[in-house]
Amino acid sequence: MRLLLSLLFLLLIDSASSQTSDDLKTSLISFLGKLSSSNPQINGDLGWTTASDPCLDRWKGIKCKKGGKSLHSIALESLKLDGSIDGDLLSHICNSSSLSVLSLKGNAINGGLPSEISSCTRLTHVYLSNNRLSGSLPSPLPSLRNLKRLDISHNNFSGNIPWNMSRISGLISFLCNNNNFTGTIPEFNLNFINDFDVSFNQFSGPLPANSENFPVSSYVGNPGLCGKPLDVECPPPPSPLLPPPPLPFPSDHNSKKISISKGIMISGYVLFALVVVLFLMYKFLKKKKKQSGPLQMTKLNQKNVSESSEKAETASPSEYSISSPSHNSAGVSTSLVLLKKDGCKDLKFEDLLRAPAELLGKGRFGSLYKVVINGSNELAVKRIKYWTLSGEEFQKKIMMMDQARHPNVLPVTAFYCSKQEKLVVYDFQKNGNLYKRLHDNREGRPFTWKSRLNAAAGISAGLSFMQQSLINSGATTAAGHGNLKSSNILLSSTMDPLISEYGLTALPIHREELAGKTEPFSTSTDVYDLGVIFLELLTGKPSHGFNLAQWVHSVVREEWTVEVFDRLLLSDGEMVEEAMMRLLQVALQCMKGDANARPRMAEVAAMVAGIKDI
Repeated sequence: MRLLLSLLFLLLIDSASSQTSDDLKTSLISFLGKLSSSNPQINGDLGWTTASDPCLDRWKGIKCKKGGKSLHSIALESLKLDGSIDGDLLSHICNSSSLSVLSLKGNAINGGLPSEISSCTRLTHVYLSNNRLSGSLPSPLPSLRNLKRLDISHNNFSGNIPWNMSRISGLISFLCNNNNFTGTIPEFNLNFINDFDVSFNQFSGPLPANSENFPVSSYVGNPGLCGKPLDVECPPPPSPLLPPPPLPFPSDHNSKKISISKGIMISGYVLFALVVVLFLMYKFLKKKKKQSGPLQMTKLNQKNVSESSEKAETASPSEYSISSPSHNSAGVSTSLVLLKKDGCKDLKFEDLLRAPAELLGKGRFGSLYKVVINGSNELAVKRIKYWTLSGEEFQKKIMMMDQARHPNVLPVTAFYCSKQEKLVVYDFQKNGNLYKRLHDNREGRPFTWKSRLNAAAGISAGLSFMQQSLINSGATTAAGHGNLKSSNILLSSTMDPLISEYGLTALPIHREELAGKTEPFSTSTDVYDLGVIFLELLTGKPSHGFNLAQWVHSVVREEWTVEVFDRLLLSDGEMVEEAMMRLLQVALQCMKGDANARPRMAEVAAMVAGIKDI
């Protein structure tokens, strides 16, 4: 009896599944019939019949996902279709399948884009260009949160583009050129869009931020637009409304009362203005005090340095070398300790104080200066702040890192440690850093896939070597970098990557702050940060917090992985694309949410080296 019931249940399921399949086939055939009202034979021409299966029999224009049971795309291109898009049928098709791609470009389809398209929530690519579609875009269109590419160019659309189209976070291509759209252009995040064209419409007002990422040809044909990269400057904002006309002159019996009220009010304004001026002067003087002098030491510290210097000079010039540094009562060096003597063997701490310095940047852990010694020797000086680390521990840390040298890790030239100051000196690198090479390449120099892969391999090899060397030396809690990002990857004279500031923040005192109070610092934190750098190399896009990672995950989840890659790299052939896919897989492994599930740095280095050997 149980066997009979089980068989009956399976038959019911199979019947229901067959019925669903038949409904989908009927909807597809009817949808095509609506699209081609003047050619009733088109179903037979394309093999769309109820006696066949869209996936198994491979209907023309239909593609299914692996396994052949789920509809993936409908591509009916350049078939002289002259009908309209039926919203109800499209909605039924989407609700009965996993339709991701809809391409009807190159036809003569008329009518509007139905609002029922909002039911197609799995759509990632919509191509409707070169048709005769008209009317406004449906207001629910932005509900297609998985949309990556939308091409509605060369139609007769009109009206405004829904303002919340810009909220589709994964959108990488938006083409609406050659229509009759009006109003302002929504504030798209153009840093994450690869293709953007709104030319030859009737748009007006200022262009969105970062519009200069695209050529002028993307905006021409809209006389009302202004802002970069167009030559038309936007007018200044309207002046504030004129104040209301004055009240009639007061009568004699109220004039005295009103005069007293005005006096009190004016006095209040004057007092408030005085407080504001005093506050601004206080802030200005405080800031000026901080910035006085190239590396701005306190008077107390300058005094200590002078005394230390006098003692050092009377003793021996070698006091400024690593062999015999001066020490304080705790046995910690208070003179400038030279670790790399090439070109700066006579460098003294006072030379750093007297030399002209240029502030290169400020971060949460200190400031970075460019210092020129004797008019020619260029150094980078990191002035560290917020360290409660003792001088002895600081010196031990620097010396330990100096013993673990790797060609892809920028070595420390010298360091200074006192109660008031902690300075680390490096050779200045004229070729800048990886961040600027990727995202601020003003010289327009090509950054090929070979160069990017070499950078990925060099960075991962350097990190792996340093972590293992420091762990072997006993630095288990501070073996990592601690602040790994593309701006901390410098480029040598031969354009090889040099990891700078290694270990200056990978200490217990900073672990909670570094991780944003979500993940204690460990070497796996460096692995995650390296994954972010890999994504920047692959996409050509800067990382904004977790936005880049989320965007890449959303594209990969929809099985359109190739869309994440920098389009400048995709013309290099299939071998390059395969290598990029493999590096992307490594990056995603590095960025797993569970720190314990991430590969070790040595494993990452080995995987990247394997990709390089392809």
